[in-house]
Amino acid sequence: MRVVVASSGKDLSSKLADRFARAEFFIIYDTDSGEYEVLENSVAISQAHGAGPRVVQMIVSQGVDAIIVPGMGANAFDALSAAGIKAYFGRPTSVEENLELFKEGKLEEMKTPTSF
Repeated sequence: MRVVVASSGKDLSSKLADRFARAEFFIIYDTDSGEYEVLENSVAISQAHGAGPRVVQMIVSQGVDAIIVPGMGANAFDALSAAGIKAYFGRPTSVEENLELFKEGKLEEMKTPTSF
């Protein structure tokens, strides 16, 4: 399974990003192999408003199955749902800790969008 985490940095010790569409990086982690890759969020830099759906398109193109985020707005949530990708509420800890909690089934699935 490929899981993407909204991250403030480029490695597993980085903290979960404060916002989904404005995250600086996304870490794509393979739960089977333990390998990961880093995706820079170029959309957040180039787009002032409405970045959520474009970020979702970027993530969907990576073939991920789930995403761990602090929350997300309605447009991004709807786009992820339409793509069949489940979103989970991350905790304000490291990417690595969030991935462990995800593998243990301890992160809550997001059923509706959140607002900030």
